[in-house]
Amino acid sequence: MKTVEYLKKELEEAREKGDPFLEAQSNAKIGKLLLERNIYKDAVHYYTRAAELFGEENRINHQSRSLNHLGICLVMLNQPEHAIKPLTMAQKLAEADGDLSLSASAGGNLGLAHSALNGYAKAIESHKSVLENAERLQDRTLELTALINLADCYLQNKTYQSAQGFALVALDLAKSLDSLPSQILVYDLLGMISSRSQDLRSAVEYHQLAYQIASSLGDLNRQGIALANQGLALEGLTELQAAFQALKQAQEIFLLLNSDYLQKTNQDLERIKTALS
Repeated sequence: MKTVEYLKKELEEAREKGDPFLEAQSNAKIGKLLLERNIYKDAVHYYTRAAELFGEENRINHQSRSLNHLGICLVMLNQPEHAIKPLTMAQKLAEADGDLSLSASAGGNLGLAHSALNGYAKAIESHKSVLENAERLQDRTLELTALINLADCYLQNKTYQSAQGFALVALDLAKSLDSLPSQILVYDLLGMISSRSQDLRSAVEYHQLAYQIASSLGDLNRQGIALANQGLALEGLTELQAAFQALKQAQEIFLLLNSDYLQKTNQDLERIKTALS
């Protein structure tokens, strides 16, 4: 596997040759390697330069791919406001080039960026475009991802009936594809939708199903999330002892994983402990 240092030598050689396309390719290769290593800030520099050079060379597909990856890096850097422009351009270029898969990828990332900015209406529009492309491509895995993202966006937008509709369609598709990780996500989504709709008993049951599948896969993180969500639903039902036990289990998992969810779970446990005393 080529190292960053090796690719930087290739980049310098391309510059010396005065070959803009080769220089663009080298920048994109370095960006890809840095992205894979989660070095997002440095990757932004190389993908930005790659996109500029590909644009100058009228290499539309290459430019679109670099802009899409640039957008991903900016989302991962918690800069979704800066990701909107390159992702929008990436999607438009991919559509102009007739690359539905690339258009769908950029659209999905654009939806994530809008969601991070609480722009759920725009996020829904983006994910619907992904769903349309997935149906044209007959890509059922991409279709499932779009359905899950749509359910989540509608949940965040407090449009619970639509959220439930997309989640149930996603669940059927996840089962037909035998995708257990996706089933975990959908059951947890259905649980949260039920909680927000004040159907707390259904919420408890959905989160239990998510927990059982996560346990069968040995996915500790998703086990913890399902237990924490279940605990909150049980608290809403005033079944405080059961809520405490679920959140205590979640706390132990999050402590083991050094998870970002630990602080919130600690706060929830303290609240329930006070109510029990």
